[in-house]
Amino acid sequence: MKKTILSFIALLISFSSIAQESFWNTVRDGPDLDRGFSVSLIIPSFMISSPSNLNSLLVENWYPYIPRGSFNYGIGVSYRMKRFETGINALVGSQTVYIDQLNSQINRTPLTANIFLQYHLFRKGSFTFYPLIGISLTDTNLILSKEIEPDDIGNLLQNPGTSMNLQHFSEGILVGFGVDLAEHWVESTGLFRLKFAYRIPTGNYPWESYFTNLGSPPKDSFPYFSVQFEMGLPFNWNKGSLK
Repeated sequence: MKKTILSFIALLISFSSIAQESFWNTVRDGPDLDRGFSVSLIIPSFMISSPSNLNSLLVENWYPYIPRGSFNYGIGVSYRMKRFETGINALVGSQTVYIDQLNSQINRTPLTANIFLQYHLFRKGSFTFYPLIGISLTDTNLILSKEIEPDDIGNLLQNPGTSMNLQHFSEGILVGFGVDLAEHWVESTGLFRLKFAYRIPTGNYPWESYFTNLGSPPKDSFPYFSVQFEMGLPFNWNKGSLK
């Protein structure tokens, strides 16, 4: 995980240093177009949160703990009106952790939706800096599995219990900032976007199961810090020009 994170950061730094001069000093063909719509791929968003309150129970029962960090991938759409821009991102993650000695594993699949509003505070050439605020919603599916000795399918069907399925919902307010490389004075162009955000939880929610009512389950809020990289295609126009 550490090597992956360091490689990702190095890649972003390399991209920024290569692109800075050409995008910063781009020759403009005219004034900015005041409307825009963009579609982007999120590849990836790295999120790191506080440790889960479920971890102590997982470790006590010989399961791996839930890692603090995860990579998520998805798509985003946004609409710009002059310097204001709003949009939504949808992300999915997939994470599997094993303990070979105990023949146990966890599979975590978080689904996240972020609704955001950002203001283009500073522009020069193709470079844009903006603060952002938003709402983040995450639904997490967690499958816990252990291996048992009988390998007969009939025995497994008669004696289930080798796996458990848990769900958790969390939400919070996003605050942060971002930088874009895009030309706002042409109708179609490319977009490179880097966002830094922190999620402030607005609630503390229990872990749940669709198959049974859990007594006194642990609660989690999952505040997290995220670094998100996007590549996309914006389309720009002036108000009234599409009529």
